[in-house]
Parts: sequence; structure tokens; C-alpha cells
Amino acid sequence: MHNSLQLRGAYVSMLKHYWLSVVTPLLGGLTKPLRWLGIQLNTISPSKPYGLDSEIAGPPLASSNNNPHFLPNLLDWTVSRRDRTFHVYVVEPGKYEPETHSNIFEAAINVFIERRIQPLDRYASDTLADPPLRFDLVTFPEAFLPAERLIDLLAYISRAEGFGCVHVGLRPSATDLNHLFAVPELSNLVKELRGLPDIVNKDLDSFECWLSGQTLSARFNVGCLFAVDADRRVRICLHPKMVQSKYEVSPLPEDNMEEANLLTVVTLRPTNKDLKTVVVQPLLCSDALHLGTKRNGSRPLEALQKDAGCLGNQPPDHIDIVSVATCTPQVPGLSSRGANYRTWHSEFRDTFRRAANDDALGRHHFAAFVLSNFQIMPTGGQGGLSGAFMPVSVRHREFPEFVTLCSYGRPGGAFENRWSGPDDDYMMDGKSRGHIVALSPFTGRPEAAARIFGFTVHRLPRDQSLWSPNEGLTHCTLKIGEVQESSQSLQFVS
Repeated sequence: MHNSLQLRGAYVSMLKHYWLSVVTPLLGGLTKPLRWLGIQLNTISPSKPYGLDSEIAGPPLASSNNNPHFLPNLLDWTVSRRDRTFHVYVVEPGKYEPETHSNIFEAAINVFIERRIQPLDRYASDTLADPPLRFDLVTFPEAFLPAERLIDLLAYISRAEGFGCVHVGLRPSATDLNHLFAVPELSNLVKELRGLPDIVNKDLDSFECWLSGQTLSARFNVGCLFAVDADRRVRICLHPKMVQSKYEVSPLPEDNMEEANLLTVVTLRPTNKDLKTVVVQPLLCSDALHLGTKRNGSRPLEALQKDAGCLGNQPPDHIDIVSVATCTPQVPGLSSRGANYRTWHSEFRDTFRRAANDDALGRHHFAAFVLSNFQIMPTGGQGGLSGAFMPVSVRHREFPEFVTLCSYGRPGGAFENRWSGPDDDYMMDGKSRGHIVALSPFTGRPEAAARIFGFTVHRLPRDQSLWSPNEGLTHCTLKIGEVQESSQSLQFVS
């Protein structure tokens, strides 16, 4: 009996030593009390991380929730989809003018929630109500929508029929030119969102956990992806920008963006089990680029390959859609015939090429990139070219006159792959490897207050057999934002 008690005591001591020296460091001190061993391990409350109790003077410091490793923001939404096509609309405002953004946003959203009234024929007095436009994704630019307008919309959007996903860059105010949020402003935003009816509060848990670890003096650029799910509940994803652009580096603390480390992925799971899931990665502009980072770690695209373990035991195997809300200048030029043209700048084009070909971005090999931009930059520079990159060959020569194309391959039998220019045949004899379809900055009323470029992804690349050609983008449409004389309100018309 005495020997048995000694053995038991030795066994308990051994377990204590193993737990304290091996398991506790691995878990970062977050362990449950081991009452049966008589041990009470000290823990750190997640609701009060270090550095949050008081304002820290000087520049923001890396906190326990903002280190080189990533925190997960992995969401799963059940949605209604009718078929294998994916309907996309990108909104391109004419100018970066924050005081006009709310009107453009509301007019664009009305296109998808209001029934369109049309006469039965030109002589009839009776009318026919068309259903609202069906969509899977609408993307707006970066730093676009004031947070209070987001709250206003989400308060009633669950009543909308067939409402898909909307991706938009947020800003604190329509009157403040600074698009960066202070930590208290983000805390208030989360609190207001949690108080809305029909919203699924758990969607905000990961963002709020990450936010609780940030110093109060930090400033962040934040985007939002929201949807109405198959059960008519409002789903929401807040995602902070993770890579500073050169326009977000400043000696002024309020204009200097802190890089976040919250890795965000949303899986759209159709109620119709005959259809596959669609996995979306929402990004803000330079998040998509191969730029240096303050963390000296992975960029968001690379992180889904190198740091996917942060998403748990079952990270998504693939990304289908990368939605990029941008505010970026583009590259102007002249063709050999003296015609003006504009192309996506080289960093973005390099991202498209790497996503399709580089094993470092293996989960993005079949991803389509959806891009929304301002026509005129805050500095007055040239932007635009909202549209999409598809990692498949161009199949069709005829596109509407408001569309411009650029493809990657060997134009004219060139020795090496390159992006086509204005004097090249973008068809490349059917041997292009990928292509960009964009809204032309020179045709299709580019002077309008805003334009909506709509298109249908005939098949997501992952959903298309490699033995048959992918048709790419089909059914390209354009809507122009005009001020109506009768109501003096902005409306989008075909």
C-alpha cells in the first residue's frame, strides 16, 4: 500500500513536471485548471490582453494579437445558388470624393433590391415588374463606405430577396479625408453591428478577439464582406488590411497604417448539394501585392499556403474568388497608332501571373480575381480598369465596346510569355494563358458619376474540366449612374 502511494505520488509529480515544462509553453499558458492534480495554472484573460488597459505613448507596439504569425478569421456561410455560374458586378466611381460615396453605394444597392418596372409594350399603360438583378458578388473600391451607412443598410437588408455577397472598403466618416480607423472606432462599430437584428454575432468573434489585442493608438484600414444567407440572416465579415501601401506610410500618427495579421477566408456553402462550395478571400488593394511588410512575414496570398495551419485542422484546399477592393493608379500609354490606353500596373499583373503559376500560391492556382477601382485617384491621377482576371485562355474575340482586354502568353509567336500590349492580338491564336477583362477608361461614359460593370463567370476555373475549354466571362453589361431630373437622385440605368 505504501509503495502504491509512493508510485502514485511519483506519477503525479511526473505529470505535473511534463505539463508545466512541455504542454503549458505549447499552449501559451491557456490551460484549464487541473483540479484532480491540485494544480491551478495562471491564465491570461483574453478579454484584457496586455497593453489595452492604458493608452501607450508613441508609435503602436506589436501586441500579443499582432505578431508575425496569423490569427484565423475563417467563416462558413450557407447560401442559395441556382447553378454553376457566378454573377459578378464591380462598381467604379468616377472620382474619389468621400462625400459622394454614400449616394453611389445606395443607388448601386438599389439596382439589386428594387424591382424594375417596365411597360409591356410601347403603347400599353400596363407595366411588368422584373425581379431584382440576381448576383453572387458585388465589389466596391477601398476606403469607400462610411461605417454609419453600413449600419443603416444592414438594419433592413435581410428582407431583400436573393441578396448575395457585397464587398466594400470602409471609412470612419464621409467628411474626414482620413480613411483609417482608430481602435476605439472599430470597437464601437463591432458593438453597433452586434446590436442589429438578424445578424449572426459569431461572425464577429474572430475580428473582435484580434481587435482586443491592439494598442489604442494604432490605425487600421478595414473592409467588409456581407451577405444574406439561405436562412435570411445577415452574415458579416470585417477584415483589416495586412500590407501597407506607400500612401499609408506617414510621419503623422493618424495617417500611418498599422499592418494587421488576421487571415480571412469565407466559404460559401450552397444549400443545393449538387453545387460545389465557393471560397472567397476578401482583400484590400496592396494586400494582393508582393510588397515588403513590417512583419517581414507572409503576405495574405502566401499565408494561405505557408501559414494555413492558423486556420485550424481543415483549412480550405483552394480559393475560388479573390475580391480586391482597390484605390490604385494605373499605367497610361500610347499605342503605335497614337491611341490612348491604360493597363493594370506591373505589381498587380505580377500577382495574377504568380497566383496561376507559382507553387508559393498553390491554393490560388484556379482563383479568379475580382477588382474594383476609382476612375480618378485622390491625387487626380488615372485609375479605373475595374473588372476581373481569369487564369484561362481568351475564348471570344467579340466583346462590348466598353470592355478592354489584356492577356498573358506569347503574342505573335514571341519567344517568352508576356502581357499583351495595345498593338498585340490578345487572342494569341487561342494560346493565351490568362487574361484581364476590364471596364474601358475611354468608352462607355467614363465621365459618369459611377459605372457598374456586370459579367458572368461561366464556370469557376476549379469547376471546369481540363479537357474542355473554359468560356471565361460572358454576358458583359454596363449601367451608368445618372442624376434624375425629377428626383435629383442618382440612379443607375442601362
